[in-house]
Amino acid sequence: MKNILILVTLIFISFDTKANVRTLEIGSLYYQCKPYQNVNFNFEKLSQSDQVKAMLCRTTLIGIVNTGYNLCQSLRWYYKKANDESKKILKGLTSWYANELVESENQLITGFNEWAEKNKHLWQEFVTGISFKRDHMAKNYYCNLK
Repeated sequence: MKNILILVTLIFISFDTKANVRTLEIGSLYYQCKPYQNVNFNFEKLSQSDQVKAMLCRTTLIGIVNTGYNLCQSLRWYYKKANDESKKILKGLTSWYANELVESENQLITGFNEWAEKNKHLWQEFVTGISFKRDHMAKNYYCNLK
């Protein structure tokens, strides 16, 4: 139980730290990702400026996916040894922060763009925050602990 509490504390500290980089805001990231999707993910059809934006888009979203996937793997390991009370806590964490690996980068970007378009009220929030991870990633790429 002590290890789980330490893990939970570290997760909340790392996810609540806000970067001062504007590119991590949902709206800004959407404007970086959308031109790439609009050319059907053909990098060569983008202007040099949009190529840089596409790379920022890809690396940001891939980083979020990889973090969520690694967390899912860790939570699975803890889940195997956890008691019933701890298992409830771990299930809660998976529904907020963890995800399975996304096989297609293009699918990831399209999914983000669609989610962002439906959630313009969240555009000033950071993509690394709970909203995107919980409402899109954890729901569409559910981390099964068993």
